[in-house]
Amino acid sequence: MVAAAASMGAAVASLISALYSYGFIGNAVSHQTIGNLGATWVGVRPNADSAWSVGDTIHLAATITDRNGSILAGVHPTWTSEDPRVASVLHDGSVITRAPGATTVSVIVGSLVARARVVVAPRTATVDIATASGDSAVTVAEDARLLLRAVPRDARGYAIGGLAAQWHVDDTAVATVDSAGALAGRSAGRSIVTATVAGVVGHAAVTVAATPAAIAAVAGTSQRALAGRVLPQPVVVRVTSRRGRPIEGQLVTFRTADGLGSASPDTTRTDADGRARTAWLLDERPGSQRLLAYVEHVDSMVSIAAEADPVASNTRISQMTDAPSSVAGTTLGDTIGIRVTDTTGRPLAGVPVAWVTLDGSTRPLGTRTDSLGVARVRWTLAKRIGAQRLRAQVGSSESALAVPPFTIVATATAGAPAALVVMSGNDQHATVGRALPKPIVVRVVDGNGNRVPHVTLVLAPSAGTVPDATLQSDSLGVARIRWTIGRTTGRQSMAIHVDGIITLIAVSARAIAAQAANLSFDDAPAVTHVAAHATKRLVALVTDAYGNPVPDTRVQFSTKFGSVSPSRAVTDDRGRVALSWLAVGHSSEFTLTGAVPGADVRGTYIMAAGGGAPRGTSRQRR
Repeated sequence: MVAAAASMGAAVASLISALYSYGFIGNAVSHQTIGNLGATWVGVRPNADSAWSVGDTIHLAATITDRNGSILAGVHPTWTSEDPRVASVLHDGSVITRAPGATTVSVIVGSLVARARVVVAPRTATVDIATASGDSAVTVAEDARLLLRAVPRDARGYAIGGLAAQWHVDDTAVATVDSAGALAGRSAGRSIVTATVAGVVGHAAVTVAATPAAIAAVAGTSQRALAGRVLPQPVVVRVTSRRGRPIEGQLVTFRTADGLGSASPDTTRTDADGRARTAWLLDERPGSQRLLAYVEHVDSMVSIAAEADPVASNTRISQMTDAPSSVAGTTLGDTIGIRVTDTTGRPLAGVPVAWVTLDGSTRPLGTRTDSLGVARVRWTLAKRIGAQRLRAQVGSSESALAVPPFTIVATATAGAPAALVVMSGNDQHATVGRALPKPIVVRVVDGNGNRVPHVTLVLAPSAGTVPDATLQSDSLGVARIRWTIGRTTGRQSMAIHVDGIITLIAVSARAIAAQAANLSFDDAPAVTHVAAHATKRLVALVTDAYGNPVPDTRVQFSTKFGSVSPSRAVTDDRGRVALSWLAVGHSSEFTLTGAVPGADVRGTYIMAAGGGAPRGTSRQRR
């Protein structure tokens, strides 16, 4: 019973306390109400506040009173923000800033409203510098541009927009920056870029990288080696920047064109001088081969050429044209060619062929074999007849294993007759009616002066005779002519004609008189016959058997009647001697005798006394 009485007393006490709390009994210091009943006024403190960072919290307090001005407890006001994007408010009046700006926070109790003005005005606490893509590492290539962003942040690290930055670079020899934050790389190196916003300074390290702009071969070019061998020197390339500076540590890739041969290593990095090296193993196929070297971010690549020379043991050469022949000094009608194959008969294309002209001249139609392994040349023969040679060198001739030179032989024949050349026998002399002591030797030649064999010559002597009016040159183009000259003294000629030769040639010989055979007398011109004891002027004429005057012949004159002058003389070039005969005595006839000593040739002149008609006789005794 005691316990029950005590429990009932506690319940009564609780009820009385609740009634007192809600103002139904008694006079408490703060008037109590249920819910929002009894609220007549609401206020908020502070009624205006500012935040300097996004994310800050401002605590607002609401005061709610009744009609007596008593503060009501237990009221549940409603909090709202006019612009939640600027600031949001919690149910307990905590305002959290979201973005720069201003908003009004309202506290509502029933129909009662109290408002507070909240301004969010972030202040710059730090400045970050980043690239337009958001990278914090600032790296720009030489002669390239990069746009930077200055990002001011408040104390809580939120970015603040709408603020302009002032830019500065410590070392303008490395890079420059304009007012818009465009960074331009000038030369490889490092510097510091500074952005100042609202008096707050941000810094960032700037690296200007020397990016590869070109790659070039500097050593090991234009080498040659036997096919399947390593070139004697390494291939060296150099990577440089736009300003020509070497780039260290750049990865260079080597690969052979068409997969022929290999490079070792096929990738390597450049040294401090921007150089990269590799050894090049040539493919077993002879001919020109190429090695390509390239780096990333460079549009072009470098091509290095090398020559793989064929190996003699694996190379075969054959001649395309058998027994070529043409007229000396002319170009062979067919091109001269060789075919180059390996021992299996596979054509070796792209192999260099050098033509060495031992006779004549050449015009190569290509410096390398074509896809069929053929190399051709136009060969103009030398201007002489006979065998002529052309040499083809396949690949290099310097190696001990090189392919030996291949020789092509062509026959140069004589062209059409173009001229006659008198070799000997011209301008001889002989006694009339006799053969010349030596034959006349002529040669038929073509336009290059080469002898032309088996050509018919037509002989036409002006006097005398030849064994045959036509004669043929021998295998050396030579013809020997026997000429018996005519019976008239003086210069005699013989024309020689060959079909196809427009210009005739003529040889000559001089016919001299035979030995004296006759001696005769003629009256001297303008001589008048007179009586005896008068002087008679006569001309003695010495001729040969054909009536030709015989010059330079000694003659003696004698008479029994008077005297003759000269009694001894030599005939002139017309075989004549002029003499004077003084006929003295008493006779009906006067006789003058002339003789050629040693020739038994005599002649007489008989003159009748009183100037009658003379009678001259001559005789030759053999």
